Amino acid sequence: MKKNLLCIISIWLVAVGFVFAQTDLSASLIMSTPHASVNFSQKGEPVELTCGLPLDETALYQWYKSGSESSAGVAIEGANSFRYVTDAFQNKEIRYYYCVATFPDGVIKTSKIAVAAYTGLPIVKINTVNEEEPSAEYAYAADGTYGRGITNATKVPASMQIIDTTGSVVYESGDYEKGNSGLTIKLRGNTSVVLEGKSSYKLKLQKKADLLAPLISRSGKSFQDKEWILHKDATTLNTYIGFAVCDIAGVPWTPKFSFVNVFINNDYRGLYLLMEAVNRNESRVDVSKDGYIIERDAYWWNENVRFKTSVYNQKFTFKYPDDDDITEEQLSYIDGYMSKLESHIADGSYDDYIDIESFARWLLIHDFLGSWDVAGSNIFISKYDTTEKTKLRMLTNWDFDTNFMREGAWSRQHIDDRIYMASLFKSSNRAFANMYKSLYDSLAPILWNALEKKLNELNDALGKQINLARYCERVRWNMNKRVLVAYERYVAKKWFVSREPWLRNAIENTHVISYELNGGYFEKHAVVPGMISFLGHVAIPEPQRPGYVFRGWTSEYETIPVKNMVLYGYNVADSVLLTANWEPNIYFIKGIDADMSLKVKNFWGMEGFWVEVFNVVGSFLGHVMVYDSDVRFVLKALRNAGYTNGVYILRSKVLHMNHRVRLK
Repeated sequence: MKKNLLCIISIWLVAVGFVFAQTDLSASLIMSTPHASVNFSQKGEPVELTCGLPLDETALYQWYKSGSESSAGVAIEGANSFRYVTDAFQNKEIRYYYCVATFPDGVIKTSKIAVAAYTGLPIVKINTVNEEEPSAEYAYAADGTYGRGITNATKVPASMQIIDTTGSVVYESGDYEKGNSGLTIKLRGNTSVVLEGKSSYKLKLQKKADLLAPLISRSGKSFQDKEWILHKDATTLNTYIGFAVCDIAGVPWTPKFSFVNVFINNDYRGLYLLMEAVNRNESRVDVSKDGYIIERDAYWWNENVRFKTSVYNQKFTFKYPDDDDITEEQLSYIDGYMSKLESHIADGSYDDYIDIESFARWLLIHDFLGSWDVAGSNIFISKYDTTEKTKLRMLTNWDFDTNFMREGAWSRQHIDDRIYMASLFKSSNRAFANMYKSLYDSLAPILWNALEKKLNELNDALGKQINLARYCERVRWNMNKRVLVAYERYVAKKWFVSREPWLRNAIENTHVISYELNGGYFEKHAVVPGMISFLGHVAIPEPQRPGYVFRGWTSEYETIPVKNMVLYGYNVADSVLLTANWEPNIYFIKGIDADMSLKVKNFWGMEGFWVEVFNVVGSFLGHVMVYDSDVRFVLKALRNAGYTNGVYILRSKVLHMNHRVRLK
């Protein structure tokens, strides 16, 4: 719990730091200016550098080459101009240069370090019409809803080139001409766009193409599409690892991607993943023309077309059909279908509506990854068509930025009901729970070995290229540090090697249930469970404690007291301690008359009342049963209840009693 709390605090501090680092928090959001220039070589050719000082024809210039970001370099012979052309790159590397200008009055000025880089990674160059920057405005959720996002994101017309690792141009979109050539580019994301300078982008080509074909060696017309993403999460391997786990787990389609350096209007923006988008395509999400791709969307309030389900109050938006194309009939159908599913989860016939394997696999992947995010994560679901033969399928997992943050705990998707997982585990129909267990049994023995092979594909050459690009990105965005690929591989191995035994214990072992009764007791006839298994569930009886109301059980899984508790094994990861919570109450009596009065009859049929007992400083001591408000009988009742000599205050709302009595 402490580790998870620290993770939350760290994320919040980082987010706050990014927010306050922005000097212009106007309503309009555009990309910030560079913190430093990065000069790229596409295929190892020389790079021309410009002195970072004002041009002065009377000044004498001298260029230096340094071994680091410091101005302690060696003078380059003959490099005495305002501009300098470097030597060609024989290896993939980062070089550091600076310029010293000496003016006639004797003043000497030194420029900032100029970085020249040859990473060897593919390059995406986008040039917008009139160099317009993609922009948006902040959007704020209404009261009672989640999040802060963007709205009015501009679709900026542009042209694009893709240059492969040899420096050859392998794709050209041509200048923008609607319906014929070029593309539009717009900001992608919600909170991530608001908080950070580096943003993801949506690309929409005017003509279909497979942008990845020359980069990952594939062919086929089915891979051509208009919709692509430049995903900013190449700064870590989280997305790489997340999709790798999806592939190993047997997800039918996960987005294919390539690491690329991105320039917009000749300004380096960083290392990105050029990636397939989630959309209708036989090689991506295969649905018919009358099918659906919907998203359980935390930012539903920011979309024009959406629907809300009737039972779980879930909000969905559309990836297909497009908002502009969807009809009232289509909207009504999928809304009704989702509501039918929700109503049938309770009666156990949910398997008529969902592809159980895809739902269980989606959750198991998040459990292996230890994902934290649940409220803001993208959750995609498809239905092939409107016939009864097809069911809802959970699509690829997404949003991997909170991997490895639930050490010693289930992913938050596992214990949350935003996409029905908790309810499916609790259903009397055990098909979902059994499928989850079966998928675990088949995936657990092979996952890490298969993932390690995937990570080894980031061999020394590619890993070095990514590290070089991350350094350039750090310079561009003035980041404090970069994460090295070797370190991330180490972190991943450490996580998965320890995660599998944790899951094995949680899923395969039986766990002890113990109780902290806090002065209470179980009645003799009560069946008190002492063990629970992953696929099991047990009813927990309520304890008794005279003079107190039982408020419910709490545990590390339930922080709010729960009465009539049914403990489900899917939510238990180890031995569990249930703690009884009590509340003193004068209305807590062993028998209540049919008219709900507080009268109680003793063995001889006399009517009595529970009365609260306090000491003189107001501390509650317990209850005593009185059958007569005469002080003599009250004192006798105190003595019979075991109270010793002293002064007591007796209170009863029903008897309008607030008496001070002395027992002696």
